[in-house]
Amino acid sequence: MNIFLRKTLDRSKPNRRDFMVQSTCASLGITSVVNTLSQLTLIGAASKANAAGGASDFKALVCLFLNGGNDSNNFLIPTGAQARADYVLGRGTPTYQGGLGGLGLSLSSLSATGITPDNAGAFDPSPGYTNNNFALHPACGPLKTLFDAGKLGFVCNVGTLTQPGVTRANFNSLPPSAKPPQLFSHSDQQTQWQSSVPDKPFTTGWGGRVSDFLVNPSAGYNATSAGLAIGVSLSGVNSFQVGVGEQPYVVGTGGATPFSGFTGGSPSSNYGGALVDVSKKPFVSGTAGYDPLSGTNNYLTTGTIGSATNTAAGWRLRALEQLMAMNHANLLDGEHQAVSKSARLTEGLISDALVYTDGTTGASLDSYFTAAFNNSATAANNDFANQLKMIARLIIGNKKLLADGKPGNDRMVFFSQQGGYDTHVSQIATNNTNTGVNTAAGHHALLDTLSKSVKAFHDAINGHQFGGAALWNDVLGFSASDFTRTLTPNKTDSTGGSDHGWGGHAFVIGGAIKGKKIYGTFPLLTTNGGIDCTGNRGRWIPSTSVDQYAAKIAQWMGVPSGSSGIDVIFPNLSRFGTGTNLDFIDYAI
Repeated sequence: MNIFLRKTLDRSKPNRRDFMVQSTCASLGITSVVNTLSQLTLIGAASKANAAGGASDFKALVCLFLNGGNDSNNFLIPTGAQARADYVLGRGTPTYQGGLGGLGLSLSSLSATGITPDNAGAFDPSPGYTNNNFALHPACGPLKTLFDAGKLGFVCNVGTLTQPGVTRANFNSLPPSAKPPQLFSHSDQQTQWQSSVPDKPFTTGWGGRVSDFLVNPSAGYNATSAGLAIGVSLSGVNSFQVGVGEQPYVVGTGGATPFSGFTGGSPSSNYGGALVDVSKKPFVSGTAGYDPLSGTNNYLTTGTIGSATNTAAGWRLRALEQLMAMNHANLLDGEHQAVSKSARLTEGLISDALVYTDGTTGASLDSYFTAAFNNSATAANNDFANQLKMIARLIIGNKKLLADGKPGNDRMVFFSQQGGYDTHVSQIATNNTNTGVNTAAGHHALLDTLSKSVKAFHDAINGHQFGGAALWNDVLGFSASDFTRTLTPNKTDSTGGSDHGWGGHAFVIGGAIKGKKIYGTFPLLTTNGGIDCTGNRGRWIPSTSVDQYAAKIAQWMGVPSGSSGIDVIFPNLSRFGTGTNLDFIDYAI
């Protein structure tokens, strides 16, 4: 469900939005100067064209959540100097032939995916620690291509934190409030990553709070700018996109789900699928647009009810929409009505956007994904690839709607998710004869799917006739995961895996990314010492908080720094500072 209509609210009466905003902000400890998200100024004119010739300042944010805890020690790998020696000692030195003692990767297997960051040494925990020599996992050739082209960067050792100053020496003696609760729990860490407020009970996600900020609820509903929901999830309900007023609209990889039982005989409008004329105020009696209460102007944007709607399904739909058009004095009835209208309109708007990439109007995106997965053990139509394909279609279609002067949205926040990263066993799966790696299973297969899907996503936007490099500059994708996993494996044979860790490496992509660089601080890979929080397994204390990482991204979306924006959305950020070594976005692009 998604309430994306910009309704004019009667502020003299109690309403759900004000109640939730005020109570939620109070629970986050936000100051009285700016105590509700609804008081924040709209930055970037979300959902509205700017004054310069109707052009739009479009931006799309894409969360790539790696569910289960991606072993980023097996993702971004040091290949030179002291870091490699520590890596081998902690992880083990297997070979791909004749068994797998540990989970480390041999230098020969990494030769094809070696990378050389442009900001040599800026990320080292001590001078010369990595010698600026790295490689990606052998399955990540497509990500290497993006990195070398300056379109992708890495942010090291990011994780949930409640305060700075956590060390190995004080980890066990610190009070519970000084550390994220349930630190190595999947569900808790997923929620904390997606909320960025680990020391409070969950109320909203930081993506939802950004969406709340980008929608000015006091502006009223403007029919000419009604567009797709700001938050769209391709992987069901999630914490990241939960806002006070904005909620994610959940879409399947095949598009929006139509109202069940009401599809028979319903005609399409001039916009390629919507059943209402969304260029005029819908569901408003007495207007020239879509008015279910009128006897002559119901379904067709050009006039009267046609024979196609004179069916049982058509008349049921008319009755339903008449109910949605009625006014309700009861607050609960009114909110229920708003949700229903929102879903009804968004169904049509999704179809409007998708028509530009369905192969009939413009080019299909399938070819880009098919090319990316050529000669792959994974099919191009796997679920994660299909999620990114649908996101690419919605980004391109929405941008085209805006360019054509049709309803669209200048800001969009997407959520995608790839599961399977809980690799306690068989992380490096062997083939049937145990003489080599089974690239179709284990962590290799997960990273193969991830890297090819991300590369195809880039190619689809960058190469589509309605996309191109200009649109790629308007897209930013970022990875997140529950946590990384222990450096030291839990077994020394091929059945082994890695267990729950803490800080891990993330990556960012997009035209505004200062790519071919590594940001943050690479962990000192010393088990039973250094930043190994406890024991001797290699659980890295994060050097960058989720707040710092996410705040940079939110600023790119148009949220200003300080108490007028960022500090409200990330109430714990002031504890950590902005992070001078996290300059991974060119805000001028």
